[in-house]
Amino acid sequence: MKIVLALAAATGAAAFTAPRTAFTARASTALDANIVDTLAGLEGPGQVWGADGIAVGKEESDLKGYDGFGLFCQRLAETGVGANLASPGPYTVFAPTDTAVQAYEIMNGPLTADAIAYMVISGAVSSSAISSADLTTVNGKTLTYSRKFRKDFVNDAIIGEKTFGPFADFPTDVACDNGVIHSVGILLSE
Repeated sequence: MKIVLALAAATGAAAFTAPRTAFTARASTALDANIVDTLAGLEGPGQVWGADGIAVGKEESDLKGYDGFGLFCQRLAETGVGANLASPGPYTVFAPTDTAVQAYEIMNGPLTADAIAYMVISGAVSSSAISSADLTTVNGKTLTYSRKFRKDFVNDAIIGEKTFGPFADFPTDVACDNGVIHSVGILLSE
């Protein structure tokens, strides 16, 4: 009886094997999203209530929401820089969160094309290679890398900043078809 069951299982399994063909498929490496498209759907770091939460019955460490990149995407479209970032590239973009764009615009006025171009470098540079990379922006200016307090900085912005609590950190090394995105909590400025 055991032999009959073993033969039935073996012949049944053989019926489900795929036939061999000369065609072999290769996995696509395209992400089907350029930098602007990726930024539009990217979720930023988690934000906690902090002291404001106490007044509304929340713990300081409760999640309030996630920051995004909608304002930066809007400014990319308004200034025309977004059209450039849709080209083949590759580029590395230090993308400020909505909170960072709001803070900048309160102090300095609307974000300009020149200010945005200061946050874009030619070539795809991973966060682990920033320390030795050429950090010349697309408008010909140079960014400054430094390492202090066990953190990597480009100008005054922390790359790979960790957030408070167990929530999402600032995304880095976000791959796109035409480059890479590193999010930052403040705008890079001269």
